[in-house]
Amino acid sequence: MNKYEAVLNKKSGFESEVKIRDFTITIDEPEKVGGTNKGPNPVEVLLASIVGCLDFTGTIVAKQMGYELEEFKLEVEGELDPRGVMGKADIPSGLQSIKVEVKKVEGIPEEKIKEFLETIQHRCPVDNTLTDGVNVDVEW
Repeated sequence: MNKYEAVLNKKSGFESEVKIRDFTITIDEPEKVGGTNKGPNPVEVLLASIVGCLDFTGTIVAKQMGYELEEFKLEVEGELDPRGVMGKADIPSGLQSIKVEVKKVEGIPEEKIKEFLETIQHRCPVDNTLTDGVNVDVEW
């Protein structure tokens, strides 16, 4: 089993820094909701993780199929009703939908693209975690 870790340190307001290996990601909110816009918000980071993971998995799958993934362009959007997060309505506080649109695939023959895309979605750890769910323990 591989183990992945991240450490968050709150800066101020909505701004925080997350250390991952030798990298630091600033997470914040846009000014219109009270942040300082120094980085993406957590939902945007999650959406970036999905397409990043699909690309990573796609690179592996392409090689296993005997191809080189030359270009891969994905667009992702998620819908979230903020009333759940704000406690203003009895609705889920998470994303209600996530849509990934494949804009461009180069390096995979046209007749193999459907198989390629189905395989990467089936094998992508982030996609599978979101689709299948995972228990999150918050300990203190």
